Amino acid sequence: MTQRHDSNNYVIHSSPPELNPEPDIFTSTSLKNSKDKDTLLRGIGYLCGIQVDDNNGPKRLTRQVARSLGVNPPFVQETNDFFTENIATTTERDTNYVHQGWSIDATSTISPWTLSRTITRNGPNNSGAWITRRTVIKRLSVQVSLTDLVPTSEFQDEIEVALSQPTVFQQFRAVYCTFHKWSVKSTQFWVHAVDDEVHLPGVMWYHWYGEIDMGISLTFTDLESNISQLPATANWRDTYYLMTIRTGRTTRQDGNNSANWGKEVWPSMSYTSPLTWRQIRITKVAPTIELLPPKIQERLLELYAKRLSYVPAITIGPGDSSSKTYEDTPHATKQISSVTVYTSDWIRSMRFTYADKTCSIKHEGTEGYGAVHEFKLVEGEYITEMIIWHSQQQYIGGLQFITNLGRCSPHLGGGETQVTPTIARSKGGVLVGVISLLKRHDLGYLFSKIQASKGIWRHDVFDRVPKECDVFSDYYGSKDGRPFNDRIVVRNSDIAISQIEVWSAGVIDSIQHTPQQFTYVDSKNKAGSRILSDRHGGMGGSKKAPFVLGSGEHIFGISGRHDNSRITQLTFITNRGRTSDVFGVGQSTGESQSFSVSSPEDHEGNRMRLQYICGKCDTFLNGVVFAWTPL
Repeated sequence: MTQRHDSNNYVIHSSPPELNPEPDIFTSTSLKNSKDKDTLLRGIGYLCGIQVDDNNGPKRLTRQVARSLGVNPPFVQETNDFFTENIATTTERDTNYVHQGWSIDATSTISPWTLSRTITRNGPNNSGAWITRRTVIKRLSVQVSLTDLVPTSEFQDEIEVALSQPTVFQQFRAVYCTFHKWSVKSTQFWVHAVDDEVHLPGVMWYHWYGEIDMGISLTFTDLESNISQLPATANWRDTYYLMTIRTGRTTRQDGNNSANWGKEVWPSMSYTSPLTWRQIRITKVAPTIELLPPKIQERLLELYAKRLSYVPAITIGPGDSSSKTYEDTPHATKQISSVTVYTSDWIRSMRFTYADKTCSIKHEGTEGYGAVHEFKLVEGEYITEMIIWHSQQQYIGGLQFITNLGRCSPHLGGGETQVTPTIARSKGGVLVGVISLLKRHDLGYLFSKIQASKGIWRHDVFDRVPKECDVFSDYYGSKDGRPFNDRIVVRNSDIAISQIEVWSAGVIDSIQHTPQQFTYVDSKNKAGSRILSDRHGGMGGSKKAPFVLGSGEHIFGISGRHDNSRITQLTFITNRGRTSDVFGVGQSTGESQSFSVSSPEDHEGNRMRLQYICGKCDTFLNGVVFAWTPL
């Protein structure tokens, strides 16, 4: 079949493919000749879905997502059962779903695709102790096996197109868009729709494949502590009585014929017509994706596995008696709203708070002296980069977080510890937690390692994150000094260095560079704005003539020398072949080493430019990392 696609490469069906007529599921019942069969099927939600991304309860959909193979018809049984059941629940979500007829088994069936959407659109899923007392008149039971169903060809086609997108993020986005498209046009079968999102609404359905009951019900839900205070002889069939209990919730499901609304729910012939029956119980559900062929399910599973990255794949451990390990993977579907770090001269403890008000496990080291610092994120802000300062023994002496908005946290941790930096990030990823190893130290338990590019990164939020293509040089210089990072000046902009000022004598005392703003400029003011970075180093040495760059001129190379205490010499080379003066004479108090750094190439083979530096300084420029960005 020839397919047409829209601008997003999604399948366009000018006319839905024809399906084989669905078998009449009522042929073995007294309803086989009823004119109300179609109404009853719609009431059941037969071959449609239920959206379950809302903790307040399920949303029934009407678009057909499944069809019967026609081999084994559903088992349909007419009954006239009357019973009362009590169901205990411990979360608000479970309570709301049970109140609407779901079993505990059905409520606890949650696809991983659903979790982040559920967390994103809902507040905390509060805990407690609730009792739901359900009085039921069951008139019809329908049982369908998942093995007797297949997805509609339209739904399957659109999932396959989504999985053919070129990048992981685009595949996630297309899959979520397909789920959303089918949900907003109503879809679910005994398929309880589940929603997930990545900036886009996304919906997953759940598909019912166990037993669904039709009939009449009267449901009352309240806290267990409140119900325990009600009289033992309370009439649970009396609608009027239950509605007088102010702390509880009462729902009665039956037809729209007011004659049925007597004082009590009781079996009677007035409920004989299928038009008075409602979907009163759902016993078991499964994700709609389980309707799809095994190979497509495998591809979806492989895609979901790419949602998180642990980069690099380093080993945490050994976890012996001198260490403790923690990890935040159970929270990886969530969005960080703040990070709390307890520090002295070292990182001692850390905990993440998420948008749903829950917290990660506390990566808890030895506290008692030091200070607590909290870095809060705003709506739509994610951590996309970390600078981790670690000692030769791998203890963490400092952290700095950088977000997708270009905002930098304060440097968290000691400023004078002997540490060197590592830039931690995962291309296209946002931080959702860490895996940590805390080892015993003379000062107590301290952070020793943070895994996964020193973190756990999620890849279904953005296709690209700002400055993800920047490249960082090795660190050159001493472990001594206070950390600095001129990313604070650059943020996410394209500003370029316009001049470099150096104070030096025998060594490099300090360095300062002036970026030039080249982004949007008023046509009447083409000069642009000038921003001066901090002076990195001390006040010694003599100020040399600044190395001024012309328009379109950039630093393409740096050479120099350093010893175990400081940078002793620097020279800069531009894309036009110009070379700066040699700053510093290379005077050393110990073993001296030379270094030379050339700009790397971007993915198109073009040379990158120096945009900013980070490193350590005190009375001298102690050490430096060069940050390169595409032209």
